Amino acid sequence: MPESALRGRVLTRPAFLASICAGLAVRVALVLVHPLYLTDVSYYDVQAVQHLLRGVDPYGAYYSAPPSLATPGAAEVFAYLPGVFSFIAPAGALSATSLGVVASDLVAALSIRLLGPRGALPSLAYFLFPPVVLFSTYFVNDSLPAIAFAAAAMAAEANGRPNASGVLWGLAFGSSVEAWLAFPFFAAYSLRRGRASPPILAVLTAAAVVLPFLAWSPGAFIHDTLLFQFQRPPVPFLYLGPFGTSLNPSLQGILVSLGSSAPLALRGLLVLVALGALLWRFDWSLRGLALRSAYFSALSLFLLPGVAFWSYFELPLMFFAAWYALRGAERLAKA
Repeated sequence: MPESALRGRVLTRPAFLASICAGLAVRVALVLVHPLYLTDVSYYDVQAVQHLLRGVDPYGAYYSAPPSLATPGAAEVFAYLPGVFSFIAPAGALSATSLGVVASDLVAALSIRLLGPRGALPSLAYFLFPPVVLFSTYFVNDSLPAIAFAAAAMAAEANGRPNASGVLWGLAFGSSVEAWLAFPFFAAYSLRRGRASPPILAVLTAAAVVLPFLAWSPGAFIHDTLLFQFQRPPVPFLYLGPFGTSLNPSLQGILVSLGSSAPLALRGLLVLVALGALLWRFDWSLRGLALRSAYFSALSLFLLPGVAFWSYFELPLMFFAAWYALRGAERLAKA
């Protein structure tokens, strides 16, 4: 298909940049002009950066938030892997940690744009989607650094840099436990192409990020980043939160509302069955990696947590946007 036939289907660069700048301006204004936070995460981020800058282990340290926002049992918990500091610590040094989360969204959007000639529209659909804006300003989703690294990893792979992609995947894995849900598909994709180095680089990079903090205080690190999530008592699908009725979009939330529950072992088994099915039907393309990662992360984040939040599903949302951008690139290659 000639380029002229595609031009009408591709957002022009000036229009794309103008839209990105407008979305970025809204985010920065929300963070700097009216910093009203609706979750405790933003308060924990500020304090975690302060702990780190003072040479205090952020895992197991003391945290506080307004009583109406504080998560029960989280007074000594920083529930995020240390790669998150790569974005929030530089911004926190300037007393604006949420700008680091905003920067994560920007990196993710620009990376989606690099995935193909029609990447502009899914990039903007992701970046300008109102819940995504809220998750990097008012609600503050600390999975966003991992989402940014994962998007950048796929962009590096799409542009012929598999080893750089492996390092970026490793930074994603060192930034959020959720990101590891994509590892089986990334590893299968790489090994299918006879490339063992990208998954190895990913694991080594993640280890370089995580191990110093794990060695600092092993018990506190493991409790904060892994055990705390599964030790939280489940709440019903509809429950009373600090701002009225809230939703717990998880299997446990639905079951608790019905007076029942499912043990973690059973939920984990369901996740493994889903993983096997998705790997069996894997189409071995980068587009397949994005789509299977989207399906698997969405399903896992519904099945595994006792208490889930809508921000958890921004990771599969980014993977879906990446899949759509890669779909356009694949069609162009076949034209």
